[in-house]
Amino acid sequence: MRQRSSYPEPFKVQVVQECLQPGATVSSVAIRHGINANVIRKWLPLYRDQLPAALPAFVPLRATPKRP
Repeated sequence: MRQRSSYPEPFKVQVVQECLQPGATVSSVAIRHGINANVIRKWLPLYRDQLPAALPAFVPLRATPKRP
């Protein structure tokens, strides 16, 4: 009988972060790391809150000259 794999927490957070990237799928990330996709799906709600906050996006501001 095969023993259950144990993954370090930083690795789990990294995998969840990869899954949340635009265009990424849980299946593609699972295949890339050799992990069953169902395992990653269990990690998503557990580690989503531990991800670093996204940096604020640059929003262009159009300035108009002040009229006297």
